[in-house]
Amino acid sequence: MKTKAKILVVEDNAIIYKRLKMALIEENYAVYDYSPSVEKALERIHNQRPDVVLLDIDLQGTQTGLDLGKMLHEIYHIPFIYVTDFEDNQTFYEGLHTHHENFIIKTKPELNPKEVIRAIQTVLQKTIEKEHSITKEGLIGLVNYLDEVKKYGAGTISKVPVKFEDIGYFTVKPFLNKDKKEEYLRANYLWFKTSDNRYLLKKSLKELQSLLPYYFVRINESYIVNISPKFFNGRINGTRLSILDQELIIKDTYKKEFAKRFEALYAS
Repeated sequence: MKTKAKILVVEDNAIIYKRLKMALIEENYAVYDYSPSVEKALERIHNQRPDVVLLDIDLQGTQTGLDLGKMLHEIYHIPFIYVTDFEDNQTFYEGLHTHHENFIIKTKPELNPKEVIRAIQTVLQKTIEKEHSITKEGLIGLVNYLDEVKKYGAGTISKVPVKFEDIGYFTVKPFLNKDKKEEYLRANYLWFKTSDNRYLLKKSLKELQSLLPYYFVRINESYIVNISPKFFNGRINGTRLSILDQELIIKDTYKKEFAKRFEALYAS
């Protein structure tokens, strides 16, 4: 069975380390070897980066868990949980400044492995959600259909990074080709317009909607438009708007959502 995550336990008490290791392995976590000092913990980290660190404060050597906690946050960007005997306010507030994920006391009257495991699961879930919530800055536009792009020679640019803020609209409407003739799109493609270029994208408008910043809104079956000031020229009689000097209709189905986003972006 695949392990859930890699856990580094930094603990100078070998008995507590063994208890935690057994409980974690039982829950299908991979646990690093005994690490009773900051020096040994850093050695483990440099060898293989853990997903979460369980960190005691009173360790072997001159450096404490607070020192390592600061490094985990500032240098390694690894989430960590203090598991310590110290329950005084001074240590707790010093720990807060190291940006820990949790602060668990070992003696209440004794360490509860279930509490530690739940804290780890919480951290891992937060990490997953954070990764999924990262906002992309743009997308890759195609200069031609994918099967045509494959025929291009070496050194020919076929895919171009484009920032969302530089896109005026997305559409599935026909476009004017190099011969100035109207050309219909192939199935499962759309095209989008910047101030000076047009690119293809192999995606439907429905698939695209969830990827776009808030200033993009669908206005009908064929268009998603950028209503930021850079491209939005203005509204025409309430049911139409001008984007890149092109007049487009807001269909009834999409008026409510358009109004919501318009009011969020502009004061009247």
